[in-house]
Amino acid sequence: MNEEQCNFFQQWAKHHILTFQEVDPLHQQSLDLKEAHTFRVCAAIARIASGLGLMENDIRIAFVTALFHDIGRFPQYQKYRTFRDLDSDNHAKLSLWELNRHRVLHTLNFAERRIISLAILFHNRLRLPENLDPQTLLHCQLIRDADKIDILRVMSEHFQMAESLRNPVITLGLGTGTQVREEVYRMLLDGRIMNYGKLKTINELKVLQMSWVFDIHFRPTFVILRERDNIGAIAATLPDTPLLREALDFVNSYIEKRLKY
Repeated sequence: MNEEQCNFFQQWAKHHILTFQEVDPLHQQSLDLKEAHTFRVCAAIARIASGLGLMENDIRIAFVTALFHDIGRFPQYQKYRTFRDLDSDNHAKLSLWELNRHRVLHTLNFAERRIISLAILFHNRLRLPENLDPQTLLHCQLIRDADKIDILRVMSEHFQMAESLRNPVITLGLGTGTQVREEVYRMLLDGRIMNYGKLKTINELKVLQMSWVFDIHFRPTFVILRERDNIGAIAATLPDTPLLREALDFVNSYIEKRLKY
């Protein structure tokens, strides 16, 4: 992939997103959040890839993967008025559908198209398939890292807003009860990530997002996590309990351990 192709993809994405503009300000706010998220993920993935010392072509492939990983969010919201895949369609598959129907990636060679397509397809899976080739695995892990650290940023900022200013679409329509079931904390303390479909409340969503550290792959990503401390900010909005303190200590210790190698 050359720089001219990469620039074309950026211009196409910006133009395509404009075709989904909404008249209602609240609906447009939801789309604006996804557009801003997309370009922050692009910046994050470029930083992570550069920090790993990857070749220029790999950095471009990673950037384009980030650029298009959520392009399906826009038709998803237009049709269903939600970003919750369980109540609509898998947004990763919608992203590939958008790219394929517009033949966006057709100028790339087969290997590059395959890597980008698979990285997009698997970016929102609970786990990656075990049989991926090393190059595809690298790009799957890059987009998953970059996506998670920006979602953590979005959520930490969201939970610190006055409740009247919050957009309910961001919290996936989950209940507002303050309780977090002990089993949710226990999964985190076992180093496991909970499935979205099992969540009952917004506070349980916060704990799930704290557990994302166990699915982060690269040291440059952990540097960003410590730098921003979005996990600490999210934890600060949860009820102060012994289980929360234990979970936060466990997460922070894990981050520090991963920064050592």
